[in-house]
Amino acid sequence: MDEPRRDQQAAGAPSKEATEGHSSALASAPAEAAAPAPLEGEAAWPGGGLRLLAAAVTAPWLAGYGVSGAWAVTRAARAAASGLTSFDVGYTRLVSPVAVIVVGAVLLAAFAVVLATAILVLYDYGGRGAWVAVFAVAAVLTAGSVRAAARGGLHPGLWLLFFAGLLYVTVLSLVALLRMTRAAGRGTIAGP
Repeated sequence: MDEPRRDQQAAGAPSKEATEGHSSALASAPAEAAAPAPLEGEAAWPGGGLRLLAAAVTAPWLAGYGVSGAWAVTRAARAAASGLTSFDVGYTRLVSPVAVIVVGAVLLAAFAVVLATAILVLYDYGGRGAWVAVFAVAAVLTAGSVRAAARGGLHPGLWLLFFAGLLYVTVLSLVALLRMTRAAGRGTIAGP
C-alpha cells in the first residue's frame, strides 16, 4: 500500500509535511491581505450592513414607481384601444391616454433608476460609467419632478412623499461619484 504513495511523491505530489507547512502559513496570513483593495476609480462602500440598509431604503419608492407606472401605462393603453380621446384617471381632470402613457413611462424610468442604484449599492459596484449614468438620469427625473410639482401646485410635503426616492438616488449617486474622484486622487502629488 505504501508503493503508490512513493510513486505520487516522486511524480511531484506534495508530501504531507509540505502541505501542513503551507496550510499553517495561510492560516497565519493577515485577513486584510485576503480582501482585495478597490481599483482606481472605484468607490469603496462601507460594510455590508450599511450597503444593505442603503439599498433597502429605496424599496418603498421602487414598489411605488413600478406599480404606479405599470398601472398608468396599462390603463392608458386600454383607454386608447377603446377609442377614448380623454378619460378620468381618478385625481383631477380628464386627460388624454397619450399624456397618461408619458407619465407612466416616466414613472417606469424612475423605477429603473432606483432599481439600478439599489443593485449598484448592494453589490458594491464601483464603476464610474454606471454611476455617471445613474446620476444623470436621476438628476433629470428629480428636476422634472420639481418642475411638475411647481406647475401642478403639489404641496412640498406630498412632493417629498412621492419623489424623495429620486432625490435620495441622486444624492447617493453623487456621493459615489465624489468618493471615486477622491479615491482616484489619493497617492498623487498635487502640482504647485
